[in-house]
Amino acid sequence: MSLTTAQILDLAPDAASRKAGQDQAKPPKWSSLGRAGSVIWGEIKGSGASPYRTVADLAGPVSKCTCPSRKFPCKHALGLMLVDAAAPLAEADPPDWVAAWTKGRESRAAAAETRAAEPAKPVDEKAQAKRRQAREDKVAAALDELDLWLRDLMRRGLAAARTEPYAFWDRMAGRLVDGQAPGLARRVRALPGLIAAAPQPGAARPEAALALALGRIALLVRAAHRRDALAPEQAAGLRVALGYPVTAEEMAARPDHPDDWAVLAHAIEEEDRLTARSVWLVGRRTGALAQVLDYGTAGAPLPPAPAAGQDFSGALAFLPGDPPLRAVFREGRAGPAAEPGLPGGGSVAAARDAFAAVLARAPWTERWPVRLAGVRLGRLPTPPGGAVAFAAGDGTGCLPLRADPRLPSLLAVAGGQPVDLFGLHDGHGLSPLALATGGRLYAMPAQASQAVLLQVA
Repeated sequence: MSLTTAQILDLAPDAASRKAGQDQAKPPKWSSLGRAGSVIWGEIKGSGASPYRTVADLAGPVSKCTCPSRKFPCKHALGLMLVDAAAPLAEADPPDWVAAWTKGRESRAAAAETRAAEPAKPVDEKAQAKRRQAREDKVAAALDELDLWLRDLMRRGLAAARTEPYAFWDRMAGRLVDGQAPGLARRVRALPGLIAAAPQPGAARPEAALALALGRIALLVRAAHRRDALAPEQAAGLRVALGYPVTAEEMAARPDHPDDWAVLAHAIEEEDRLTARSVWLVGRRTGALAQVLDYGTAGAPLPPAPAAGQDFSGALAFLPGDPPLRAVFREGRAGPAAEPGLPGGGSVAAARDAFAAVLARAPWTERWPVRLAGVRLGRLPTPPGGAVAFAAGDGTGCLPLRADPRLPSLLAVAGGQPVDLFGLHDGHGLSPLALATGGRLYAMPAQASQAVLLQVA
């Protein structure tokens, strides 16, 4: 199998790696190139005396290079995959170092399966219950303090809140971190950014965005105080929103959801010192939407994931929550898409109804994925001096598109024709992530700095 150029570039950890990888994608720079099935390899001259040895398994995709780079995949791995995408490498017997890498991966996978099959170690239930109660007490105290803080904030009014310095919000967020409620801390830390934001097309006005975010936090606090009255999956979703981790034992008990999962897009965001990557998928048979969210740091890179435009044939397990969305990969394999496109798209009215249904079950939801079928992209009427705004619409209504440097590319690809669109809706506007037209799938690059669309299937 081979990946497309767009799929490979979407794997780059940042824009600099993407450019450097393209610089390495010149066959004359490489020697000892070859492939065995989905595994490709080659050697390239670097700054050291010996050439760097680079190997990649396109089925992962996953790669390894002897260069000292701490980025994954490194520029050499990207370059090697791009060379293969331009002209598939010839089949050959793998050299010893490639065979050793492949065998090591197989051994580690077998060891992981063995560990999973081993009987669980006995649990000290008393100690576990004590730790659980200690956390519950900490979270309860933090929620009480947050509730008092919110009441005081609303007594003074939103106008006063907008004059507060960043330290005011950061202190409360720090208290929530100490109280082991990191999900709430993330929401509080985002508030000053809403205040400072300039008005943008497809987004709520800054004062409205602040009021809405505070309302969602208040709803989380109220729900946490009466979680015993919630349905089990709703209560579990609430705990995830507060920041409780889902343990390996809990995930092991979650059912598998097998399907041919179409990988629609990747999205990467920076959160403090973490890199958060969302892989968005939809089941071709079930129509279920899923978000696989992984975090990476400089010392712990993001795990491999299927590229946008591929299909993941296998099972996902959804984290607790109602409605379900967050998921993890289980057993399966990535490969070429069965067919390009966005399975299960609907009308604008149906997308609005779906978002309303989500809010009825989890009113603290900030945004939700939607699929639109047969919509046209066009310009909205703009008041004198106002920013140019665009929307996606059909006979049932329209959704404003959030401002994005890649919108011109999106409009150019659509060309005024009906298209299928996938994106995230927050009740005010849609942030597009993928577009299907003419039997081809285009995805927004994972790194927002690129003002282009990538054809991925």
